[in-house]
Amino acid sequence: MAPQKTEMTVEPSPEPSHSIRVVSELTRLPMGTLRAWERRYGFPQPERRRDSNRRLYSAEQLGRLRQVAQLLGRGYQPSDVIHKTAPELAQLLDTSAGSVADVTAFNAVADVPALLDLLAADDAKGIEEQLRLAAAAWGAKRFVTDLAQPLAQAVGDAWAKGELLIRHEHLMTECLTTQLRALLAAHQDVDGAPGVVLGTLPGESHTLGLQMVAVYLALHAAKPRLLGANTPPAEIVAAARALGASVIGIAVSPVAEVRATRRELRRVAAGIPSTTALWVGGAGVKALGDLPAPAEAVGSWLAIDQALARARLRSFDGAR
Repeated sequence: MAPQKTEMTVEPSPEPSHSIRVVSELTRLPMGTLRAWERRYGFPQPERRRDSNRRLYSAEQLGRLRQVAQLLGRGYQPSDVIHKTAPELAQLLDTSAGSVADVTAFNAVADVPALLDLLAADDAKGIEEQLRLAAAAWGAKRFVTDLAQPLAQAVGDAWAKGELLIRHEHLMTECLTTQLRALLAAHQDVDGAPGVVLGTLPGESHTLGLQMVAVYLALHAAKPRLLGANTPPAEIVAAARALGASVIGIAVSPVAEVRATRRELRRVAAGIPSTTALWVGGAGVKALGDLPAPAEAVGSWLAIDQALARARLRSFDGAR
């Protein structure tokens, strides 16, 4: 009599075996996000190999992360779901099915707190990865208005409170600048109009805001020209004339010296023709009080839209 065959059930190994790269590929969550969540929320909590200190994730953690990624694509924030159990996450997935179309797990990328955590840990690679993926997922305009600007503000606030060091601020500036330059190169139109010369006055070294504005203008079919920091008024005026720009944009940071800035603005205003618009923006504008004519305060993205429309109308009237 032949021996009866019996089927053997092989239990899955409880040992964690998934590397962070594999987990990232299977969930579409960037590796920088996984590391930031580990520090900020305590989940996921991979084990470390003694010989290499590599992160290894269990099948249970991978499953939960897949559920979390799906929910992020349906509009949930990381803090809403990160601490829930697998059954709780499954219930949320069931109740939200069909309510909002899954877009992408890249919602996890554009997370200012997570980026601040990466910055505090000096994780430049993680920051660059998240910024690159956010720009690809959200598009250039939303990247500038909804991520770059609030992130820069949050970094400045954290530095002022002593939560970050000056090197952290410089690192984030470098990472944002790299991404903004790539976006500007991709979206500039050689025939864009009006031409807008952008710079800062002597003593003002902060140009990150100008770079955001340059990308924003390029996306609205204008032609930005970045002069950079510490530019003398006479040179700003001369550049506008040489480049045929009908708009000059000046950025003023909160650390700008008020009296010197007013003086230099008057020099710019006095040197330009009546057909040239003078925009003044940045967090330091309010401290300046009344601006010299024809300067106008441009303190929001909506204000830029409106000022750009007025500049185009002036150009149209002048051409008739």
